[in-house]
Amino acid sequence: MRLAFVVQRYGLEVAGGAELHCRWIAERMAARHHVEIFTTTALDHTLWTAGYPAGTSTVGGLPVHRFGLARARDPRALAALSSRVFAQAHTRDDEEAWVRANGPESPELVAAVATARERFDAFFFFSYRYYHSYFGVPAAGRKAILVPTAEEDDAIELGVFAELFRKPRAIAFNTVEERALIARVTGGTAAPGDVVGCGLSLADAGTAPPARERFGLRDPYLLYLGRIEPNKGCATLFAYFRKWLEEQSPAVDLVLAGKAAMEIPEHRRIRALGFVSEAEKVALLSACQALVMPSPYESLSLVLLEAWRMGVPVLANGRCRVLRGQCERSGGGLAYRGYEEFAASADALLGDPGLRAALGRQGRAYVESEYSWERVVGRLEGLIGA
Repeated sequence: MRLAFVVQRYGLEVAGGAELHCRWIAERMAARHHVEIFTTTALDHTLWTAGYPAGTSTVGGLPVHRFGLARARDPRALAALSSRVFAQAHTRDDEEAWVRANGPESPELVAAVATARERFDAFFFFSYRYYHSYFGVPAAGRKAILVPTAEEDDAIELGVFAELFRKPRAIAFNTVEERALIARVTGGTAAPGDVVGCGLSLADAGTAPPARERFGLRDPYLLYLGRIEPNKGCATLFAYFRKWLEEQSPAVDLVLAGKAAMEIPEHRRIRALGFVSEAEKVALLSACQALVMPSPYESLSLVLLEAWRMGVPVLANGRCRVLRGQCERSGGGLAYRGYEEFAASADALLGDPGLRAALGRQGRAYVESEYSWERVVGRLEGLIGA
C-alpha cells in the first residue's frame, strides 16, 4: 500500500511527542509499505518558525515533503483567542480562528494533501489540535486516519474538534482513556477506531559513555525526560521535590534531560543536562532509580513506555487519567495525586530495591505484551482496511 503521514514537524532534531511517535511508526510501516511524509518547514514548536527549507528531502530513507508557513504563531493573539473560546461565549468562527492561530498554518500543505489524494491508499494525520489535521482530514476524505493524541485540556472541549473526530475513516487511539475522552466529547459519535499506541525504537546505549561518567552524576537519582515547562507539570515537580528534600533529606538528585522553556530552580540536587542524544537518554534511564512523569496532560507517554521497556519503575502524576491507568494496568509504577503521595511513593521507591525491581519487571512485561511493533503495525493495517 501507499501511505502518507501528515504531521506538524518532522526530523531527527524533533526528539519527542507526537512527532517522534509519527516518525517511529512511519519508519516501521515503511518496511512493508511505500511511505511518504507531508509536513511543514517548522522546527520550533512554540512560534512555528521555519527551521527547514521547503521542498522534498530524505530523512531516515523516507521522502519528506515540506511546505511553507503562512505565518508564525502570535502568542498574544493566541492567548486572546484562548481566553475567548475556553472561558467565554463565542462562535464557531472564533474556534476556527483559534485553530488557525494555534498553527502551524500551511495552506500549501493542505493543498498538497488534496492533490496527492489519489496517489495514496491512506493518510495518517498526527495530533488533532493543529491546522494540518483540522483542515487536512477533510481534504483527504475517506482516506484519512486520525491519530489524535488527545489530552484532557481545554482544546478537547471545542465543538469544531467534535466535528473533526467524526470525519476520518478511522481513529487510532493511544490508550483506552483517550478513546473514552473522545467518545465523551462527541457523544459517542466519533469515527470507528482501535487502541493502537506505539512500538519503541530505543537507541543503543553502548554508543554513549555510562550516564554517571558522561554527566558527572551522583548516585542515586530520579530522572525527568522531556520538555521542561509548566504544561508538563515541571513547576509542581520542582516544588514537591524541594519540599521532600527539606522534610526527609534523602540523598538523591533530580536529573532533567530536555530543552528548558521555564526557569529551573538553582539547587545543588537539581541537575539540568539540556538536550541529550537518544543514546544518552537510554544511558540515563538505565542508571536511574525511577523515571518521574509529572505531566497532567498525556494521551500516551513514550518515555513512560521506554522506561518500562528497560525495566525502570515509574513515579507518575495520578491526576492524569492516562498515566494513572497505565500504571494500574501495567503494575509498573506508583501514581501520586498530591505532595503527600509523591513523598511517600518516592520514599518507597528509594528505600526498597525489591519494589523497584518488581515494578520494573511488571512494566517490561506490559510493554512487551501491549506495545510490540507486530501488534501496533497489525492494528494500523486493520484500520486502513476498515
